[in-house]
Amino acid sequence: MKISLLKLPGLYDTLFMLFLLLSCAVLGIGHILPLFHVDNFMAARTALLSHLAIFTWIGIGLHLISYLRAFQIPAMLLANIAGIGAFLIFWLLPSVALVPSLLLIGAILLTQKTAKHKTRLHQASPQEQNSSY
Repeated sequence: MKISLLKLPGLYDTLFMLFLLLSCAVLGIGHILPLFHVDNFMAARTALLSHLAIFTWIGIGLHLISYLRAFQIPAMLLANIAGIGAFLIFWLLPSVALVPSLLLIGAILLTQKTAKHKTRLHQASPQEQNSSY
């Protein structure tokens, strides 16, 4: 599958979610085990999420570019709106991580579904493409 400006935000969202999950796992393990010396879990979590501001701006920018290129694909527009909303919530309210995480998961799934559907349409014959509209 080729990377395009329409699918790049989905890849970025996936990497962002993996980094966020890994960071929370390390903080959780550090809180349980004295090896990492994480005494105050909430302070460490807030410090981590406050450093994500630059990554949220990159995500917003990628979703805006993809949104402007996807005016013909309603599902991709919805995925980009969900992604923009998720990154705005991450930026404005970094301590609330559940809602933007769910929005990002929704954006990732919509992007994958749309990319697969668009790939099948490009592989189909022109007669099948006309009947699918």
